[in-house]
Amino acid sequence: MNNAIPGAVFFVSFILVAGTFAGSRKWKKLSKFGDFLPLIAPISAGLVAGFSPPIIGLLVSLVIIGSSRKLGKGNKIMEYGSFLVAGLVFSLIGFRIQFIQMATTGKFVYFTWLSIPLTVAWLLMISRSVEFVHVELDRERWRLFVFTLIFIAMSFLLIVMLQPEQKLTTAFQLGLAFVGTSVGLLVFGREKEFSSVLFRELGFILASLALVGLVKSLTALVLLVPIAPLAVPAARGSFAFSSTASSAGTSSSLLDRKLEEYLGSSSLGIALIYISLSYVGLASWWFIRSPGSVQVATLSLGGFLLPSLFLLANRAVSKLRSLRPSIDRTGPGTGRIFGTSFNFSKLEETSREIERLTRFKPTSYVATPDVTAVVRARRDELLSKAFDRADVVTPDGCGLIWASRVHDLPLKQRVAGIDLVEEVLDSGRSIKVYLLGSKPGVAEKAGKKLTERYEGVEITGTHHGYIPVDCQEIVSEINEIEPDLLLVGMGVPKQEGWITEHIESLNANAVMGVGGSFDVLSGNLPRAPQWMRQRGLEWLYRIWLEPKRLGKARLIPYFMAKVYWEKAKLVLKDEIL
Repeated sequence: MNNAIPGAVFFVSFILVAGTFAGSRKWKKLSKFGDFLPLIAPISAGLVAGFSPPIIGLLVSLVIIGSSRKLGKGNKIMEYGSFLVAGLVFSLIGFRIQFIQMATTGKFVYFTWLSIPLTVAWLLMISRSVEFVHVELDRERWRLFVFTLIFIAMSFLLIVMLQPEQKLTTAFQLGLAFVGTSVGLLVFGREKEFSSVLFRELGFILASLALVGLVKSLTALVLLVPIAPLAVPAARGSFAFSSTASSAGTSSSLLDRKLEEYLGSSSLGIALIYISLSYVGLASWWFIRSPGSVQVATLSLGGFLLPSLFLLANRAVSKLRSLRPSIDRTGPGTGRIFGTSFNFSKLEETSREIERLTRFKPTSYVATPDVTAVVRARRDELLSKAFDRADVVTPDGCGLIWASRVHDLPLKQRVAGIDLVEEVLDSGRSIKVYLLGSKPGVAEKAGKKLTERYEGVEITGTHHGYIPVDCQEIVSEINEIEPDLLLVGMGVPKQEGWITEHIESLNANAVMGVGGSFDVLSGNLPRAPQWMRQRGLEWLYRIWLEPKRLGKARLIPYFMAKVYWEKAKLVLKDEIL
């Protein structure tokens, strides 16, 4: 009935278009068009439902509002004069409040010549209320407010969908377009980049939604309830402005302080008030339209659900206040990802640090965990202690670099164990190296390759990794040789267990866990092509060569989900607290 399938297709396109625009790296060049971003909603709705008079009127009105800021250049008279003209245009081209039908009596009330001023007043009131909440009350926590607008618009869409006998296709598609565009802003928008004019336009669209559905709805008064709460901040704003003039420098209002104390911010309180009133509006509409015991129970249930909503919000705020991020910066050169601390240095800088460590005692430990090792360390105490003990921890995985970017940590590049080994050995200075790990014969073969490839490298001993962790014979052999660098390639977590077991008694200057690097250094396994390494696909190449690694790869989606979940919690904490 409402072209739901085309609407759903365009819903996705709205998000992509808005997200591409708002999240573009070329935002500085595109930001001058930011005030026209809400045009996506009526244009998309017009492409689906047709460019009817209300859609055309809304398009023209939004262009006028968006242009006023450019033309006025800070002139408030020009800005608000253009706003008034936009309201007149919509009331003349689009729909206006010509009549309402009282839900209780069924009688119609016609406004005749009052229809245009009433329509303009409604548009101005809702638009300014949305703008006011964004600028004055929301305190730049605009994502929480956009979410509230989306909820209100979804309430409107639900009412429209529950009226099959009414032909409200335009209202449905415009509401869907509004939700899609708002979701695009919510997901991809950049904080502090959006002007108050953009939120004024969003408010204008929301107000026009009521008008488009109003003239054809038999329950007009109740239809307005989910949107009407937006008018509340206008009255509150008048009080706020007047009190500021008489008591400059005073703190926020009592309501603000109570909401801040109980819910973490007045923004969350305002959002919950809107959501609660939207529920009341929907339940009231259903009861008036189809009276019955279920409808009465739904309406009565609000007396339990709405206080519970505030109680749950209070509990959530308490948890957010005690939240400690699992991915954060721990110092000027270090950061933590799920309990494992990493160094921020690039490959060359890390290589120079390891070269320095190979010259002195006591024994230093270099760890090179990848994504799967980090995930396993969360529940493996031995592995976690090993990484905590390490003097240098490098990110051997593009997934760790990706997580760093998501959480704004300065991990500069992937520092793989094998790359680090080659960089250290390629320094040209004399260095004694012992290779411990892999299958019998592999370490010896890798040692020969390294001696041939790098000048100054002396392989002082090798041994396979098929030994018990508590084997003392290998420790005695290593201590007798006293290598500058001990490379341990037994795989995770066996190599970490061996290193932590013996590091205090080792006579090597530096010990480094290198996983399966000996197989590559020996030439038994080819390394991924350079283009795959540059694009972070070396793990896929290794799985193709060694399908048994697929079991470990299952942890990668889990890791990605955890990274996004941690980011969502931090964003929510920032928005609410």
